[in-house]
Amino acid sequence: MEIPVSLAKKAYKKPLAKKMYPYFFIMPFALLVLVFFILPAIATIIMSFTDLNASMKINFVGFDNFKRIFTDYSMPQILWNTVLFAVVTLVFSLFFGLFISIATQYFLKGKLTAVIYRVLWLIPSIIPAVVYVTFWKYLFDPTGDGLINKVLLLFQPDGDPISWFTKIAMAIVIIATIVSTTSGGMILLSAAISSIPEDLYKAAKVDGASEKSVITKIILPSLKWPLMYITISDLIGFVSSYFFILLLTNGGPMRDTTTLSLYAYQQAFNLKYYGYGAALSLLVVLISLILTLWLLRLFDFNEMIKPSRIED
Repeated sequence: MEIPVSLAKKAYKKPLAKKMYPYFFIMPFALLVLVFFILPAIATIIMSFTDLNASMKINFVGFDNFKRIFTDYSMPQILWNTVLFAVVTLVFSLFFGLFISIATQYFLKGKLTAVIYRVLWLIPSIIPAVVYVTFWKYLFDPTGDGLINKVLLLFQPDGDPISWFTKIAMAIVIIATIVSTTSGGMILLSAAISSIPEDLYKAAKVDGASEKSVITKIILPSLKWPLMYITISDLIGFVSSYFFILLLTNGGPMRDTTTLSLYAYQQAFNLKYYGYGAALSLLVVLISLILTLWLLRLFDFNEMIKPSRIED
C-alpha cells in the first residue's frame, strides 16, 4: 500500500541540528556583513542628520545637511566633474576592453603575441596604486625633470616646461584611470569570447560570412551579460571612486578634478564636517542606485533572465 506524500512528510521530521546546519555555515559571514557593511551604513545614515564635526558632539539637524548640498556653490562644478570623469572613463575603458578582447581572443587566438599583449595590459592593475600614481606624476611632472617635458625640451631647448597638472589635470586623471581599469573588462570579455563554440565560427565561414558579420552577429550578442556587468560595476566604481584622484591631484587645481566622492571625503576627513560628508556619501549611493536601475532597464535585464525557449 502506497503512503500518501502528505502523510510521509508529516511522519518525517528533520532533526533540529540538520535544520541549523546552513545557518551555522553562514553565521560568520553574516556577522562580517553586519559589522562591516550594515552597521556602518546605518551609522552613515544617522550621521547625515547631525552636525557632527571635530568637536564630536552630536546634534540632530534634520535635513539641513541635504539642504546645504543644494546651496553649496561648489556643487555644479563637482557634479559636472563627476559626470565627465565617470562617463568618459567608462566609454573608453569599455571600448578598449572590448577591442583588445576581440583582437586577442578572435583574430590572434592561440598566438603568443595575444597572451603577451593581454599580460602587458594587466600590469597597471596589479602594481600598487601608489607606485602607479608615482609613474604618472613623473610622466607629467611640471618641472624640466618630468619625462614629457624632458622630451619636449630636447626639441625646444629655449622653451619652458609645461605645467601639465594645471592645464589638463582632468585628462591625466581620466587617462590614468582608463589604463588601470581596462584590464578588468578585457579579462571578462576574453573569457566570454573563448566560450563561444568554434562550430559557430566554422558554420559562419562556410556560409561566407565576413569578419564584420561574425563580430556583430555572433560575438557581440554573446557578450550581453558580461557587457552589462562591466558597465554597471565600472560606472558605479567610477562614480564612487576617489583614490586615484586623491593621489594624483587631490582634487586640484582649485576644484577642477574634484568629484562628488572626493568632495565627501574632503568634507568628512579634511574639514571634519562628518555630518555633511555623510549626507554627500548618501547622495553618491542614491546616484549609483539610480544609474544601476537605469542600466538594468537599458540592457533589458528582465528579458535576459527569462529561461531560454527550446523550439521543437
